[in-house]
Amino acid sequence: MNLKDRLAVTVAIVAVMAVAFAPSAHAQTTTTRTDQASYTPGGAGTLYITVVNNSPTDTLEIRNLTIYFPWAGFVDGKWASGGNVSYNLAPYKVLTTSGSPSGGNIFTYNTQFSIPSWFLSASSNCPGNTTTRYGIYARCLLLGTNTNGLRYESQSFTIVMASPTYNAPNFTEMLLPLGTFVVLVVVAALLFMMWTGIKRLETKKP
Repeated sequence: MNLKDRLAVTVAIVAVMAVAFAPSAHAQTTTTRTDQASYTPGGAGTLYITVVNNSPTDTLEIRNLTIYFPWAGFVDGKWASGGNVSYNLAPYKVLTTSGSPSGGNIFTYNTQFSIPSWFLSASSNCPGNTTTRYGIYARCLLLGTNTNGLRYESQSFTIVMASPTYNAPNFTEMLLPLGTFVVLVVVAALLFMMWTGIKRLETKKP
């Protein structure tokens, strides 16, 4: 066997090994939604999570969920209260392949949340697929499954905060007190003129 043939055989063996030992990519869709269009500081709501297994050949085993809300953080040596939620499934939830009857390939979960009174907005800090379940994350959902070497698959999400609004004063409402003030000034001026006129007449009397 010449050098060229040996090289071809080596490349073929490496390719087969790469396919055999590569982590299987799983076709799944994770979506989130909230029960309100927007929220205000100090408000509360519900976050809904849906996981759909889109693979026609492989089942999907969901082991846990970890949710980091936008206000999550590690402050003064402790986690911010209500910043994250962990949910361990026991037993694990196995989603059937796509197209299964009765929605066996769909998993849903919901959790309530309370927004701190100081919170207005925050940027997302959500890693790609990771082996670290607990970290300084924000606006991030970590899904623990049996795929990709038992890594946590991430999904960024948001909770919309209502923008502060400014109510401009009504022009008609502004004119009413202004008109009243003008009338009072005119009446006061007329009364003053009448009073001074009377005083002059009194001084002219013999």
